[in-house]
Amino acid sequence: MREYAVMSEPTSEVEIAQEAIREELSRILESSIFVQSDRLGRFLRYTVETTLAGDAETLKEYLIGTEVYDRKPPYHPSADSIVRSEARRLRSKLKEYYESVGRNDSVFIYYRPGSYVPAFRRRDNQENAGLVAGALQVPSVSREINLQIVFEGTVRVLRPRAELRGPTESRSGRSVAKRIQLRKVVGMSLAKADGD
Repeated sequence: MREYAVMSEPTSEVEIAQEAIREELSRILESSIFVQSDRLGRFLRYTVETTLAGDAETLKEYLIGTEVYDRKPPYHPSADSIVRSEARRLRSKLKEYYESVGRNDSVFIYYRPGSYVPAFRRRDNQENAGLVAGALQVPSVSREINLQIVFEGTVRVLRPRAELRGPTESRSGRSVAKRIQLRKVVGMSLAKADGD
């Protein structure tokens, strides 16, 4: 078994046509899960369109608060958690959508925890997944199957604060947390052994 760990910034899968992403966005917004939620629909549409326009780096809490939720200056995201709360609700609603109405959609729109930038990926063809699963269960597989599993998410690294120097920074017992994006790919080859 080979393992590869790759640290990366959140990125979208780039080989999906913008038209396919927009069609998926329309399906989501017209679904019974989202049709009653105007605010979540605006959040989803704004962030997807901004990302497709090439301006994903501008999607910050302050901008979404002012553009989507009509917060007026002096808007302070640290005091008004509307964007963070709505982002959690949006992730939950998208999960609900893809587990029900959208389970067969070919494009998948999702948000990584801690990010307001949507990511896009093609969903695997269920038929191919069934063929691979069936082939793995048959002991007389005569050809080699290369299987790759991707784990993707955020890792929180804790470091003791004691590593910091200086009299004002020495708060014993506290930790400094750093979040990093992790993508771990585990590849394995399954082949029929001679004589089986």
